[in-house]
Amino acid sequence: MFKRIIVGVDGSPASLTASKYALRLGNFYDIPVVGIYVVDVRLLEESFLADLAGVLGFTYYEGISSRIKDFLEKQGDAILTEFSALGREYGARVSVVQTTGVPYREIAGQADPEDLIVLGKVGRKPVKGILMGSNSEKVARLARCPVFLVPEEEREFRRALVAYDRSDNAKLALRVCGSLRELYGYEIEVLFVEEDKGESPKEVEREVSDLLPVEYKFIYTTGLPEERIVNVAKDKGIDLLFLGAYGKGRFKELFLGSVTSFVIHNLDIPMFLTKVSKD
Repeated sequence: MFKRIIVGVDGSPASLTASKYALRLGNFYDIPVVGIYVVDVRLLEESFLADLAGVLGFTYYEGISSRIKDFLEKQGDAILTEFSALGREYGARVSVVQTTGVPYREIAGQADPEDLIVLGKVGRKPVKGILMGSNSEKVARLARCPVFLVPEEEREFRRALVAYDRSDNAKLALRVCGSLRELYGYEIEVLFVEEDKGESPKEVEREVSDLLPVEYKFIYTTGLPEERIVNVAKDKGIDLLFLGAYGKGRFKELFLGSVTSFVIHNLDIPMFLTKVSKD
C-alpha cells in the first residue's frame, strides 16, 4: 500500500501521538518509518529576531541567529533520539532526518508519491501570533502522497467514515480504509453527498462495493459536501475520517473554498487525506 511512512516530529504532544500512530502503521505494513525534524529557517532571519526581541523584551545582538540555530539543532537531536527510542519500543524500522528550511515545504518535499506522511494537527509554534500558519494543512495541500493528520489526543478507532465523491482520490480513500480495517477492526460507513441531481445512488453504491470488499453501511444524502461530512461525522460519533484531498479543481477551490480545508478546521478527529499523484 505504501513504501515508507514519514512523520514530522517537533516535541509537541500532537507530534508524539502522530509518532505512535506512524510506528504502529509501519509495523502493520512492514515498511520503514522516517522521523523528520525541521529547523525553521524563518526563525533564523536577523530581521525577524530583531522584531521578536522588541516583542519579548530580550536583548538583540548581531549574530544571535547562529546561537539560536545551535540551540534548535541540539533540541532536534534530542527529539529525534526520543523518536528512535520509541521506535525500538514498537519494534519498528526507523530512521531520522534533521534539516533546515520551511517545515511544511521540507516535510512535503521529503515524501514520494508512494509514501505516507503522518502529522500532528497542532504542532509547536515558537511565539503566539507569529508564524501561526498551519503546517499540517499546508503539508496536506503540497504533498504528492496521502497525509494522515491526528489531533493531540489518542483514541481508539471504533467507527470510520469514508467521504466518497467518485474521484480517484476518494477511490484511494476506500482502498486504504479497507486495508486498515484489519488493523483497527472498525465499523465502516461510506457517505455520498449529491450536489447536483442526476447521479444514481444505486450506481454509486455498486461502485463502492467493487472498491471496498468488506462490510460497510452506505449513506446517501444531498447538500453541501463539507457541511454534510462534518455533521454526519459528529452525529454518528466517527473516530476516523477518510477523505480524498483537494480534489475538486483549482477554480472551485479558489472561489468557493476547499471541502478539505473546511473539514480540517471543523472536525477534531484523525483524518486520512488521500491523494493520487499526477506525476
